[in-house]
Amino acid sequence: MVEKEIIAKDLKIKQKSVFDMGELYKVMFNWFSQHNYDFQEKQYLEKKSADGSRELEIIWIATRKINDYIKFQIEVKFRPNQLVDVEVEIDGKKRGMNKGNNEIIFNSTLLKDYENKWDNSPVKRFVREIYDTYFIRGKIGDYKAELYAEVYELIDEVKAFLNMYKFQGVAT
Repeated sequence: MVEKEIIAKDLKIKQKSVFDMGELYKVMFNWFSQHNYDFQEKQYLEKKSADGSRELEIIWIATRKINDYIKFQIEVKFRPNQLVDVEVEIDGKKRGMNKGNNEIIFNSTLLKDYENKWDNSPVKRFVREIYDTYFIRGKIGDYKAELYAEVYELIDEVKAFLNMYKFQGVAT
């Protein structure tokens, strides 16, 4: 069985703002690509409200194989609500954007034995425990620190992107 170790849980960015959802997608997709993550959109739900606004729930799972035993996983949940399309004037040009309450939740997990090679028998599980505890404990600590740093780097990238629009234009 894959052994999962949670590194960061429910780290949130909340903001009521005007932003470009398409550009946010691109920023995050590019970050995952630059850091060699495989990327999947697991869920995309959209609900329309009576007032014409939308509520979205989008879940992304990104994984990066470190070696045959360790894999990093970052889960991103987008939950924008009261989302409406607006026009914003930036540098004299009108641009279509989104306005709403944005919530993005980040979780990161270190996956050990993600291919279940060491879970076929009680003897292999025992050997895996010894391997984890005595042979690669320091290396696993390094991997945890690396994944922790990466999820915060991604969060910083998203925050910088969202704040970029904060004072540039006024929604019309």
